[in-house]
Amino acid sequence: MDFVKDWESKWDEALKLWSDYVKLTPAKFLFTASEEKAEGLTTSFAAIRLKDHRVLLSVNQIQHYKLEDFSLEILGHEIGHHVFCPGDLADQAKLIYITNLAMPRLNHLTPMIVNIYEDLFINDHLKRQNNLRMDEVYKRLGKQEDPFWNFYMRTYELLWALPSGTLTEGALSDQIQSDASLVSRMIRNYPNDWTKGMFDFASICFPYFFELNNQTVTNPIHSLLDTLDAGKGMTPPSGITDVEISSDLFPTEGITGSKRSLSPAEYSTICKSMGIDADISEITYRYYKDKALPYLVPFPNLITPGAKEEILEGNDLWDPGSPIDKINWLESTIKSPVIIPGYTTVEDVYGETTSNEIKLNPIDLDLFVDCSGSMPNPQNDLSYLTLAGAIIALSALKTGSSVRVTLWSGVKEFLVTDGFIKNEKEILKVLTGYFGGGTCFPLELLEDEYKEEPKRKRHILVISDDGIDTMFTQNYSRNARSIVKNALEKANGGGSMVLQLYEPNNNSVVNELQKSGWEIYPIKTWTDLIQFSKDFVERNYVRNQILR
Repeated sequence: MDFVKDWESKWDEALKLWSDYVKLTPAKFLFTASEEKAEGLTTSFAAIRLKDHRVLLSVNQIQHYKLEDFSLEILGHEIGHHVFCPGDLADQAKLIYITNLAMPRLNHLTPMIVNIYEDLFINDHLKRQNNLRMDEVYKRLGKQEDPFWNFYMRTYELLWALPSGTLTEGALSDQIQSDASLVSRMIRNYPNDWTKGMFDFASICFPYFFELNNQTVTNPIHSLLDTLDAGKGMTPPSGITDVEISSDLFPTEGITGSKRSLSPAEYSTICKSMGIDADISEITYRYYKDKALPYLVPFPNLITPGAKEEILEGNDLWDPGSPIDKINWLESTIKSPVIIPGYTTVEDVYGETTSNEIKLNPIDLDLFVDCSGSMPNPQNDLSYLTLAGAIIALSALKTGSSVRVTLWSGVKEFLVTDGFIKNEKEILKVLTGYFGGGTCFPLELLEDEYKEEPKRKRHILVISDDGIDTMFTQNYSRNARSIVKNALEKANGGGSMVLQLYEPNNNSVVNELQKSGWEIYPIKTWTDLIQFSKDFVERNYVRNQILR
């Protein structure tokens, strides 16, 4: 194992292959099988970990493949994954998603396809820009008769102008020659924008595993897979809820040529493919936060003029009946060196002036979101109820408001935050839950919360459909109408209901609610909730600022 010290001494040189300014923690060498297992390095001789930007190296496997003399080639390659391709978790996630679309029913192979695609860019850069012996590394891994391996190796032969047979084995089919030619051009055409070529590359790879019923991975490829669990220990990435799909070779209507919006289920699959071990509530929280961010708007504030300020207007005679601490001793001494209370003592006289300061008083949000059986499950499909709630709740938090969220379905079936809070994660975790049961508005929460008028004004917002009529039609022990009316009055910040109504003009409960002071916003489809959430503040508050 003498080569380890030599490799350690080459670390800085390997960093400079990419830039003089790259700084990474030196590679970690693993000497035993138990160490490899603990770090998750089970098949390849090297791997990366994006959480701590670490390179992992298996000493035993490097020796097995006789790669001891290729320190710069291997270290430079692993560093390339950190600083070049993919560089970060978001880019890795986009490549995973694009490949999933191109390889239906073979998504278990997606991490491998993405890995070798990234390797093509990195190895070509190191070979052409730094003249490293990347082809010699593949020679040490050995030739294979496997069609996919030969297609992959033929691509390198074309990229580096190597004679056919240098890395490949046997006679190559016209299909392999054609595929390798296309991919070699792809690598040169998209050296800094590899997402543009990912769909086409995965589409080219697809037949090698589908038509030939070859869904196993050859041993040499196993040894190359160094990004399989790159996201292990990390939180779900941001910035990937919408991904642009490009294709020059396989344009497919409805898939390529535009941005595609990921569903929560697809987002969850991507996370698992990158080795991210997060529960569904964490993944769903990240998804809806990401979707909501572009739509955030200022939440309403109550504008209050500042308190009156005192201004010194002069002095007046101090009366002995006044508190002694009101005497201005300096002015009294200047008036007469002999102090005679009530004759020579004076006190300051103050007037009042209006302050120029304006105080903003955030209105808190009391949000009720219907998640009965007629609503989509936000953990599987994009729920516009959840998204609208996230947009409005996060907008409220930005202004300093506190938010209470209630997710409700059937009788006694509700999930609510711990009061009015400012913790966005807890708020969104409630919003992204799901019951899918019956429908029964939780009157008890309105009754308990609004027994007394809160210290700050609150706006009550309900998102539902025709099931809102359960406010009045359920079998509740006390007068439902009185409870709802009292809550609206005590909240003192208004109340809104955005409802998907099948017959907007014929719903007697909705008409009654509107007459009693609730603002009713009927919508036709759940997608209308996005526009509602953007217009919510403008229609209710911005045009009519409240002075208190």
